[in-house]
Amino acid sequence: MGTEYEGVVAAINDVVEGPIPPRVEQVDNLFGPGLMHIEIQEIVDTMGPPPWSKLLIEDERNRGTLIASAPGQGNHAHWHSDFDEWWFVMAGKLKWELTGGKIIHAQKGDIVWIPRGTVHHIVTEGDEMSMRFAVAMPPAVHVWQEECENCDVTWEKRSPSD
Repeated sequence: MGTEYEGVVAAINDVVEGPIPPRVEQVDNLFGPGLMHIEIQEIVDTMGPPPWSKLLIEDERNRGTLIASAPGQGNHAHWHSDFDEWWFVMAGKLKWELTGGKIIHAQKGDIVWIPRGTVHHIVTEGDEMSMRFAVAMPPAVHVWQEECENCDVTWEKRSPSD
């Protein structure tokens, strides 16, 4: 059965032919890659006050990171050349400032999707902590910007990184 996604599937070395039991190695971590069930409140309690981020899921196709920010805090504006990125907002309110002056306001329960090539700068709005689950494709290389097109924030120059 062919699909339009054969190129992506061909890049995956571990393709199964039918239903099998989970093949996840036992890990001793409280949370992080390799766990099939992650209790978010345990992570929040362990990590403490924001800002923080914790990689929770990582395999050859998925990279999922839990990110917490305090009111007024934001990330460094950046974009991605080879993958789209999306987020599930789990707490608080966030503002995405995008290439071309587009602004997205999102709150708990919302999903935001940003296509590759779009610069995005994310800031926590309101007076409570925000938490979002970011989903990307490994290696999730970030191309950092020195300024935000929609705001007056600037950053020091950085090389692309994950």
